[in-house]
Amino acid sequence: MKIQMPFRTSIYDYELDQLFRRFRHLIGESNWRQRVKKLEEEIRGNKFLRHYHLQENDIAYQFNYCSNLERQYGTLPVGRMDLSPVYPALAFASHCLSTMDRMGAENRTRTIGRIRGAFRNPEDMRALQLEFTVGLHFSKLGHRLAWPELETGGDTYDLLVEDIGPTGLEVECKAVSEEKGRQIPTRYALEFWNLMQRDLMAATRGLRGGLSIVIKLPSKLPTSFAERKELAKLVAKTILSGQSQIYPQADILIRYFDARLLAGIDWINAGSGARELIESITGTTNRQAMVTGLRGGGAVMCVIQSSQDDSLFDAVQKTTKRAAVKQLTGKRPGLILLEFGGMSPEGMESLAEHDNVPSNTPTGLRRWASEFLSNCTDRDHVVGIGFLSRGTVRRPSSNVVTSSGSAYVFPRRDSNQWDDAFSGLFNQ
Repeated sequence: MKIQMPFRTSIYDYELDQLFRRFRHLIGESNWRQRVKKLEEEIRGNKFLRHYHLQENDIAYQFNYCSNLERQYGTLPVGRMDLSPVYPALAFASHCLSTMDRMGAENRTRTIGRIRGAFRNPEDMRALQLEFTVGLHFSKLGHRLAWPELETGGDTYDLLVEDIGPTGLEVECKAVSEEKGRQIPTRYALEFWNLMQRDLMAATRGLRGGLSIVIKLPSKLPTSFAERKELAKLVAKTILSGQSQIYPQADILIRYFDARLLAGIDWINAGSGARELIESITGTTNRQAMVTGLRGGGAVMCVIQSSQDDSLFDAVQKTTKRAAVKQLTGKRPGLILLEFGGMSPEGMESLAEHDNVPSNTPTGLRRWASEFLSNCTDRDHVVGIGFLSRGTVRRPSSNVVTSSGSAYVFPRRDSNQWDDAFSGLFNQ
């Protein structure tokens, strides 16, 4: 007889220290210690990487902070200081332990290896977090779960909801980062900005106003260091000429603006207003941008973009088709869930509300989902596709903390494997 431990859906304050100790003992704190050490070394070599690394490796940094607190106090100081900054990491630890408690020794060893590996790869960490978040959602609905990919280590679907519909529901989760489909990923842009800093500062010495630089590449950034360094020198040369220039390597457009427009902006917590201002000054839309203040009171705003469009939907479509055909088995109904890391819960709700007004032009998300679900000659087993926002931590009362997001789900009721039990799985 197989006995399943329940998947934990809540954590109490008094459990946090024991939870962390158990996770640290099982996974090994060297996994996040070494990761943070490596990232900090990279940041020392390139200060522009700090915000990027903190965002991409937030779970590693949070566990590292927990280790520091434990060394300082001998235990996690629950009740003595605010631990909310590490709640996501502790929730992740709870989900990991809760899942492994349900496994045999062989599967548990395999899962530990995957968790350790995720600390070295932010994409894998996001994938694990998403799988556990979705598992938590179905567990809260009272369903029984299995984790085929974690248990087999193979290339299969992530989650089986065993007790829904006649044969259960296979769920494949895909975490879609903001970098998906980008011609120029943020990491490469940050490395190039650091490379051209010396030439840029020399070219803008004494500047008291604002200078906008837009570097438009034929495709991607050069791969060789020598080519990137040559491009940096061309940027400095163009600034000194005072006029935009077209080179074989790139079009470099410069224009001057009133630096006082940037006064009062909180760049640490810059929101949509700052993004709109950058776009209006540079004449670009949703591109990689860096703003640097100068000693003389001036400012340089630099954008790197590709002549080729970023292809988010193309990349997502390839990922989703592969998941439907290669990872879902086709023997049971399957649901594909895509989490958009750059989408807030409010943003996802806004898209759904827009599409719910019949007179509105459908959003790109709805058009893409409709096309995907209507063209299912080799994937009739897919009974729906859902889009998820990244979860946010909220404190509805002084002693309760919750994590929640938004889901925009498209059911496919004409599938020959559809069952009414699949309706309303993500209703509030």
